Amino acid sequence: MNLDYVQTFLAVVRTGSFREAAKQLGISQPAVSQHIKKLEEILKSQLIVRDRKGNQLTSAAQIFLPYAESLVLTTERAVSALKLSKLTIGASSNIGIYLLPSYVKHYLEQYGNSCHVDLAIEPNPAIAQKLETGVVDLALMEWWDHRPGFTVQLWQSEELVLIVPPHHPWCNLPSLPKAYLETIEMLGGERGTGTGRLLQQYFGEQFAKKMRISMQLGSTEAVKRAVQAGLGVSIVLSKSITQEVQAGILQAIPIHVDGKPLRKELFVIWRSGLSANHPSHRFAQMLLHEAKNSS
Repeated sequence: MNLDYVQTFLAVVRTGSFREAAKQLGISQPAVSQHIKKLEEILKSQLIVRDRKGNQLTSAAQIFLPYAESLVLTTERAVSALKLSKLTIGASSNIGIYLLPSYVKHYLEQYGNSCHVDLAIEPNPAIAQKLETGVVDLALMEWWDHRPGFTVQLWQSEELVLIVPPHHPWCNLPSLPKAYLETIEMLGGERGTGTGRLLQQYFGEQFAKKMRISMQLGSTEAVKRAVQAGLGVSIVLSKSITQEVQAGILQAIPIHVDGKPLRKELFVIWRSGLSANHPSHRFAQMLLHEAKNSS
């Protein structure tokens, strides 16, 4: 498939006009018409109907549109990868919002003149899919399912805590007994974080079955606001509530297992076989080096 034809199709979709698409692409209007005709012949489907109302996308065009966008994006990413000029980092919301920014700043201070950085912050399953399909170059996740072709390194081990509103009856507890966790309904945050699997691993399957999620809120930020409002309690990464604890609007209660704080392992994952000067490899090594020095 000729990518010039695909780019012309996208330009017509964006502008809604063959004339404006020609201006945007720097080609003649007849060339735009020819590109669309050739693309329709390749796909054996009509894509655009031209009438007095303008240019109307057919149902085939609507189906083809996301694939066209993906083809162009993949091509652009392939060119950037060969030039080693761009790094796209994928991260779960907890990592991307609360842990990652300072590391990105440090990386840009070292390599900002030679490498542009983009961030994709989404739930863990979506980031895993984007890493596998090449949409992101490197991922920071709260779990990894051992897909082949990737290098996986433990990056950090972060403490989990139970958060409650001020003046909650449990505020002064030095740690939260397992029995207490079995009796409460908790607010759920971002799906796919692996916290449920972690609790099952430490406390057993029977405990996990007893746990009750009263409301699934979709993000740690939403959970914090709900707990602050008195809608319930939740388990979060301790570093995600540093400011709220300092301000006195939330209280954090440690969760101990065999006398030790409950912790979640965080991983850095990138495609195997990359050269040492590839942005993914450089960023991963920076993360691991700084984590080792701070431990």
